[in-house]
Amino acid sequence: MMDSMNFQTLYQFLEPTPLIDSNHPAIVAYSKSLIQTLSSPEQIARHLFYFIRDEIRYEFRLKYTPAEYRASHILKVGRGFCTQKAILFCALARSCGIPAGIHFYDIIDHSLSDYFAKMLRTRTLFHHGIVALHLNNTWFKYDATLDTYLSNRKNYSLVEFYPDRDCLLPAKTDTGEKHIEYMTDYGLVSDVSFENVMKWMRAGYPHLLTQRTIQYA
Repeated sequence: MMDSMNFQTLYQFLEPTPLIDSNHPAIVAYSKSLIQTLSSPEQIARHLFYFIRDEIRYEFRLKYTPAEYRASHILKVGRGFCTQKAILFCALARSCGIPAGIHFYDIIDHSLSDYFAKMLRTRTLFHHGIVALHLNNTWFKYDATLDTYLSNRKNYSLVEFYPDRDCLLPAKTDTGEKHIEYMTDYGLVSDVSFENVMKWMRAGYPHLLTQRTIQYA
């Protein structure tokens, strides 16, 4: 949970940006259907949380072009990793009139497979992106990264939505083993750029970018 902000500051969390393209026709169309059928920001936020969690498939794969990080593109392809899912969640919430931003953490994933740990050369996931929503005059954080299918298959505890508290990945799995530790807290931002993401990836996983051509347009 985070403290509230004044209206002038909140306004930046409602505006579209190049990646959080909340004014894109596909985003607006989806959001309009929610506004017409759901009566409160809390109900809309709940719907969006479960939509992002379960209908946007989690994909543990870095993307290398700006277009792949646009909310409208993520909605179209129906998949993405943590920051991509957070970008789409943020855009849909803004389009519904709910102030939304992205909150970044470094987290340790104790359940990460040996294959992925070897590929990343660490069990730390740097700049893990989740959404923060402004509900009832307070900011709450929501981590909708891991879907039901993956969580059930891996014996992870599912994150559920509550309108009055932070909803983060659990510290332990359903079988009592260590799962997620939220470590470095980078705080809430109203926007994220492709250049930011690539800079963080270079700092955390330089070997993954060495032989890849990064397209900035």
